[in-house]
Amino acid sequence: MPIVTWDGSLAVGHEMIDQHHEHLVELLNKTYDEFCDRKDQEVLQAVLDELIDYATYHFSQEELLMEKTGFPDTPEHLKEHAYFIRRVKEIQKDFVTGASHLSLEIISFLKNWLVNHIAQRDTVLGAYATTHQEKPVVIVLD
Repeated sequence: MPIVTWDGSLAVGHEMIDQHHEHLVELLNKTYDEFCDRKDQEVLQAVLDELIDYATYHFSQEELLMEKTGFPDTPEHLKEHAYFIRRVKEIQKDFVTGASHLSLEIISFLKNWLVNHIAQRDTVLGAYATTHQEKPVVIVLD
């Protein structure tokens, strides 16, 4: 049973971002399913690693899009990305070292952060990116 259902309410109107978000939701649901199925630590670590790796990739693509379109809210958006990456790396480190286990609290944090970030930040980015073309690259030759 999914913890998040991908539907139109999560779409931000930008094809790349929506595709990435849909995949992130799939990975979050996979993490939740593995947790509910009480998979062993090795399996849980692998799926958590996959989720974190893809989130990092997705953020880098969003950040490139912000740069290319001159997105005005970039600094705040970047702060949220940095917070999430820092927090999930702490979770990952604690999980790998055995200091903590994957819990419903951790999965709920991941879900809530992702859904809220999409609703509050990425919808603005998606709308801006679809209405503003990428800034042209200017090459100055001497």
